[in-house]
Amino acid sequence: MRISTTNPRKRLRSVSPVGSGASGVSSVRGSTPLAMPTSDIFTPGLFDMAAQYNAQHAASGPYKHCIIDELVSDALLRRVRREIMTQLHFTPKETDIYKLHQTGDLLNISGLSSKDREKLSALHALRDAMYSPEFREFITTICDCGPLSGRKQDMSINCYVKGSHLLTHDDVIGSRRVSYILYLPDPDDRDCEVRGHGQNIGWDPAWGGALRLYEIDAKGAPKSDWDKVVPPAWNQLAFFVVQPGVSFHDVEEVIFDKPRLAISGWFHLPQKGEDGYIEGLQESLNLESSRAALADAAAATASGLGELPSPSLKRIPDASESIDPTHTALTEQELAYLAATVNPKYLDRHTMIKSRNEFVDLSLLELDNFLNDDFAAKLREHIEELEKNLVPRRVSDAAKLAPEWSVSRPPHKHRYLYIESSDRSESSTPVHQLVDVVESPQFRKWLTIITGVAEPTHSRVLARRFRRGLDYTLATTSLSSLNENGTALNDGVASGSVLEATLCITPTTGWEGGDFGGYELYMEDGTAKDDQPEQRNNDCGDGKQDDRNVNDDENDPAVYLSGSRAKRRKELEQLRAEDQLSVGNDDSFSTGDDDANEVESSSAYESEDDEEAEEAGDSVLLTSQAKWNVLTVVYRDPEVLKFVKYVSQNAPGSRWDVAGEWKPGEVVEKQTADSKD
Repeated sequence: MRISTTNPRKRLRSVSPVGSGASGVSSVRGSTPLAMPTSDIFTPGLFDMAAQYNAQHAASGPYKHCIIDELVSDALLRRVRREIMTQLHFTPKETDIYKLHQTGDLLNISGLSSKDREKLSALHALRDAMYSPEFREFITTICDCGPLSGRKQDMSINCYVKGSHLLTHDDVIGSRRVSYILYLPDPDDRDCEVRGHGQNIGWDPAWGGALRLYEIDAKGAPKSDWDKVVPPAWNQLAFFVVQPGVSFHDVEEVIFDKPRLAISGWFHLPQKGEDGYIEGLQESLNLESSRAALADAAAATASGLGELPSPSLKRIPDASESIDPTHTALTEQELAYLAATVNPKYLDRHTMIKSRNEFVDLSLLELDNFLNDDFAAKLREHIEELEKNLVPRRVSDAAKLAPEWSVSRPPHKHRYLYIESSDRSESSTPVHQLVDVVESPQFRKWLTIITGVAEPTHSRVLARRFRRGLDYTLATTSLSSLNENGTALNDGVASGSVLEATLCITPTTGWEGGDFGGYELYMEDGTAKDDQPEQRNNDCGDGKQDDRNVNDDENDPAVYLSGSRAKRRKELEQLRAEDQLSVGNDDSFSTGDDDANEVESSSAYESEDDEEAEEAGDSVLLTSQAKWNVLTVVYRDPEVLKFVKYVSQNAPGSRWDVAGEWKPGEVVEKQTADSKD
């Protein structure tokens, strides 16, 4: 059995971001009139400043955006925050691209009973005001973006606690036109600075959580370093037009015990029947986006400004598929070469046969203490010395500390430091030596023996360092392999199965729980097979999912009500920083029948309905935590996704590994692999 999809019924909400989806972003159902006039919701004179904000928008960079420091009436926004903290349910969410707590779509407020809707009256009023004709016209005037839909409302609330983050993406999904975020940190936090007229901004930039905007390079990919930083501030609205391949941004990890609370969402293109609706406009924009992405990829590859390291597997000189691994033994010279680095027990013929039988059954091997003691000690000393170097926050500056290391790009796919054998300077460190070993014909031959896979014809080997607070890879299927023209090779490299071996050489401890990220995870792909990785990984704003993965429970109005008193109190205690948020008394949690309003928290990898909850756990095929001196060998089918989770700023150190990928020959049948010849 391969590391592959075994049950087509399972659909996991793990790679696509989670939040509002198609059925949660639809016509307003039973909406009540505003509790107060629109003019009383917003800061006095706000709409009169449209021309001033339009000028700010036009002059902004790295792409056009706008920031309004005081959007809403302070008294009303304080009521909104109080309602959020006492009445709404937050669910922890974690995928390859983000980690946060989130409510469902605020459209569902309209489906509550009048009694329960009253408990969210300020939030309801703010939601309706932000999608009112007056405010939509205000945004349109600033952004020059054309009409916006009042019917398709798309808004939720996110809480970033210590360790929460959102990685680089451009927000392009469906009919989204303008992305926005309204910050709601604690306006009474005394640890924060104040605005010029004495208003507390509620957040210290040193706590993290900033919105960061990325400049694109000459070929349309985001640069490795962010260009603009927008720290959270009380009552501040940041917004921009969603532009395919342009509006790249992320949310910096929160590194302090303070909750970063915000309302975020999108204004959409007008829907059929609304003023400003243009038949086929959404489809035209989506097609234009796809064509532009393909053209940029081809041009970038041809010019040498494409993805680094190259996703291509390089042809191995003189490679042959004629070797039968079950009737092949290592020569004395090959054994001697490998023994200089590899633990002798893994070079024993009986151990190799046993490993092969296990691999044919499971498509997986995990070999502890893979390197011999002498080489492992030398390697560990070298890596620990490198760990002493403080990593600058700017990605490009970090690479300068060790010039032999390059920075991978683009950041909406991955970011880490790496070494390829072709990059090696004259000096040879233990890391370079290890790359040479894993890339050697002796190691490839050893792999064929322990896996039962014919000799590979293409390969790629990298040493990688995933730095704290910076690095990750987003989920992809088997590597896409491109030739010099930017088109897929036709020999199966792009779409076929891949043999992978990752030697994790992380010397620090404390990674076991996964709280700091840095783990490598394999799971089945829950999206259609013809979806592109960029579409799967494309986040949808401040931590919300795209239109493909919808949790029906989140479209139930009851999702906004507090659960049992005990559970709600525990949840708020978890979200709040100590002595910063008021939990309130028991009555503040009562919204009717506690049992009826109980909403269970979702895990990082939650199935779409309760019937598939047990199956959902099976969809995560392998999670490999950062460790010292462990080799993991996997035979990965094309539909299996893999990523290395973002390494938290609070992690004990960097994740280090040497990762090899090979295009394999045919898998030998088990009855042949069982041979003891």
